[in-house]
Amino acid sequence: MYGPPVDPRQRLAPVEIFDTWEAYLFCGVLGLVLSGLAWWKKPSIEARSALFIGGQCIILTAPLAFFVDTYFYGSFPTLDKAGSLAFYLEGVHHRIMAHPIDAIHDPAARLIGIHMGHLWVTELFDAFLTPMGAFNMQALLYPALGWWCSWLLFHEITGKARISMVMSFPFGMGLHVFRDLNWYTIEKAAIYVLPLFLFACHRAWRRGGVWVWLSAVLLALSAWMNVYFGLLNAGMLVLMVVAVCASQNLHQRRILHTAMAGFCLLMPLALWQWLILHGGPPLASPESYLWERAALDTFTLQPFRWNRLEGHRALNMVAMGIALVGIWRGRWTGMIRFATLAAVVFFMLSLGPLLGAGGAENPVYMVARATVPGFWRMAKPEVFFHMTWLMLLGIAAVEACRQGWSNRVTTLLYGLFVMGWLIMIRTHPAYPPMTMPLEVKLNADWEQPGAQP
Repeated sequence: MYGPPVDPRQRLAPVEIFDTWEAYLFCGVLGLVLSGLAWWKKPSIEARSALFIGGQCIILTAPLAFFVDTYFYGSFPTLDKAGSLAFYLEGVHHRIMAHPIDAIHDPAARLIGIHMGHLWVTELFDAFLTPMGAFNMQALLYPALGWWCSWLLFHEITGKARISMVMSFPFGMGLHVFRDLNWYTIEKAAIYVLPLFLFACHRAWRRGGVWVWLSAVLLALSAWMNVYFGLLNAGMLVLMVVAVCASQNLHQRRILHTAMAGFCLLMPLALWQWLILHGGPPLASPESYLWERAALDTFTLQPFRWNRLEGHRALNMVAMGIALVGIWRGRWTGMIRFATLAAVVFFMLSLGPLLGAGGAENPVYMVARATVPGFWRMAKPEVFFHMTWLMLLGIAAVEACRQGWSNRVTTLLYGLFVMGWLIMIRTHPAYPPMTMPLEVKLNADWEQPGAQP
């Protein structure tokens, strides 16, 4: 099974193309208009890329933009999605922010943790949409933001807009993102915080100044959106510090300042999370988290799967091949060397506590579990592969630039990627359907051990 079993209350919405052709026409026209505006030379290259990506996402995810406030995007109800909506409607995020000390013992805070940023984003969109529409709007934006923020990072490194556009497509529009949008809480799809943070760090490394503090703020915000993503960004920042210190880089002081500012802003959230974890009886033992959760949700080589998703469909194999060619050729700049090292480190962590089906322990994962405070609560090691995938796509972008691809080749490759996406991802069973809205509320006994929200 790719996800949880279907709830018997779930009803699919009537959104087939022959039933609602006008919705697909609306998304197609709107998407083409936005994509066409990208050819307007007056806006900045960043704004033009955002217009193109926004238009393409509206077309590819049709008819979501038309029904954003009509039907649920993805399976509904599921435990994660219905619970998240119920917590939002109960105003849990207001209660916790108003009384952060009391939240240490609040059952909702102990269940959710510190990453409540998505509930405040929902509050923003709820100003002009229904709560359901607010969650759907995030589902529409997060793939586009993942694509655009990774484009920012790759364009910052390569200076090539078109190649960066093509190689960032598999990151934001990957099957894993849409699987999370289908069944799980919305913040799991907010992967844009990873390339956005690295983009800011690169600017801080090159320019210093305000980018140092902006990187620090983004590190804290990424943890507020999703603790796992905050952990990934913090891990990358540690690797950056090690790399610049080892290379005696002239800009090492800037990255050290970034690290100090980032961890200063991150520490209050980490302390708050630690207090919440110890504010009552544990939800499960460390051994339970290790063997009943972390050992199951991993990246596996045999079979080749990313958390139960087939590797050849969850990953763009053409981009993967280009990245491996770039590594194999051995033309290692400092940037490629660092990206390769980071990809390997996060890949080893994504394998979880065991190396394959043989039962041998993964030493990298076990060292992290023994040394990083709170790491025992890690339930989904497969999330580490997001950073590995981002590094590989960045290497592929650099390799494409080295080969001097023309605009025609790049455009043809983008067309190939889009066709592959329609065949491999849009038709996958994990791709989100649209479902009928249902009223949800917290169970009266949800705070009791073993009860469901």
